[in-house]
Amino acid sequence: MKHVLIVSVAAALLLLGGCGPSKEQIALCQAMYARQDRQPNVNESAQFIHKYCAAHDRDYVMWAMDYASLCLLGGNYDMARAELLKAHADINKAEDKGKETAAALSNESLKLFKGEPYERAMLCCYLGLLHYMDGDYNNARIFFAQADLHDATTEDDMKDYRNDFALAHYWLGRAFLHLDQPDNARVAFTKASVHVPRKNEQSEWESLCKAQARQREKRMRLEKKSYAEATDEKVAGAADMSNCCPEADLPAQLGDGGGNPSPVIACAQSPREFFSVDYQKEVNLLLFIETGAGPVKYLVGENGCLDAIRRGAYEERRVVVYLDDHKVGPAVRLVDMFHQADTRGTSEKDRAQLAKGITQGVLRRLPYVGSVAAMWDVRADHRFWHLLPGEVHVLAARVRPGRYNLTVQCLDANGNLLPRNRLTHYCVPVLDGRENVYILHTHPEADNQFPLDEEENYDARMAYGQMMLMFQR
Repeated sequence: MKHVLIVSVAAALLLLGGCGPSKEQIALCQAMYARQDRQPNVNESAQFIHKYCAAHDRDYVMWAMDYASLCLLGGNYDMARAELLKAHADINKAEDKGKETAAALSNESLKLFKGEPYERAMLCCYLGLLHYMDGDYNNARIFFAQADLHDATTEDDMKDYRNDFALAHYWLGRAFLHLDQPDNARVAFTKASVHVPRKNEQSEWESLCKAQARQREKRMRLEKKSYAEATDEKVAGAADMSNCCPEADLPAQLGDGGGNPSPVIACAQSPREFFSVDYQKEVNLLLFIETGAGPVKYLVGENGCLDAIRRGAYEERRVVVYLDDHKVGPAVRLVDMFHQADTRGTSEKDRAQLAKGITQGVLRRLPYVGSVAAMWDVRADHRFWHLLPGEVHVLAARVRPGRYNLTVQCLDANGNLLPRNRLTHYCVPVLDGRENVYILHTHPEADNQFPLDEEENYDARMAYGQMMLMFQR
């Protein structure tokens, strides 16, 4: 799989750049594709990205964010926290006035990168969660509160979406419970339960459902063909993945459930119950489940004077959790990163960039000054956190202490099972007398040794290679 990925990205860079890609270009593309790669080598990629962090230049915060994501994917939480704390300090320190002035007059990427509001909010959420997992609930509270402040847009055209970072509100509520502040926890959980739909959100969802239905039909045909060929060739362990049931038909237990009774004592049956203080006080298993890839930023407008956001490509939209093959229940989606990105509003910076683009466009068409104006770089800042997750879901339940095989089943927008996105962790401990918090990350073929068809991912990797070419230094 790794060799196919490298060849695909190399082909993209070869076509775009006119010459073969360097080893550094290939390693960079491989690192930036870690969330979607079927066999990511996150530790090797983290070591590669860390050298960009060491330079500590104007792009430092961007590289630190990506490095921390790779550390989290690999379970290196201490290293992730150390780099995130450095990035957090850089975000909060004084501006470089010289770079700010240069960026205001020319390419916006000349200034220090500090991330979009939703990126800074997620950085604070990670720091809060890592402190929470260490039992440092006061510092966790501080970072979760900061996450909400970073995401609170001040733009009037998006005032309905201020303070809507539900992930931060939820974990802030849990920190308040540990600090013996149930009234503050109740307020935080209430805020976490509120969702204000975006304009056209329903029509976008309907379009997604139709697109995924078409993709599913194609995938099922390939699954049947793949299984028939594997059966003919007597491939050991081959399974028929063409029978993908909807969520309503997911069994209460997979197989015989190991012959043991269900370890689940309580799992919320409704959002009202999930966000109640009484329920949250009783849970002892908390799963922080990341799915998909985050939003992608790209340039639009006159000579790239503006940036725009599109949703990252991924299939999974819901997750259901099993312990030792017994169904625990569905996880609750607490943040959709594209929703946060799309509700940031139009800022003074955006208006200034548009004015630069229009001015440059007019000057380029004038005699005498046109050739000089054409050299004026008015591009917007298209740097972004490449390894941000697309969504975060949380499962909170009360289960009996023990060691369990934990399975995450993923479903698409239509509620149909995605068997190739199944994720299993073995011998996961749920210890008595304490909270058990785990960070999980879904990705294609996590449990599967035999990929279906590399061709379906070829176009995506080509596009990603093209995008990453813009970040070559």
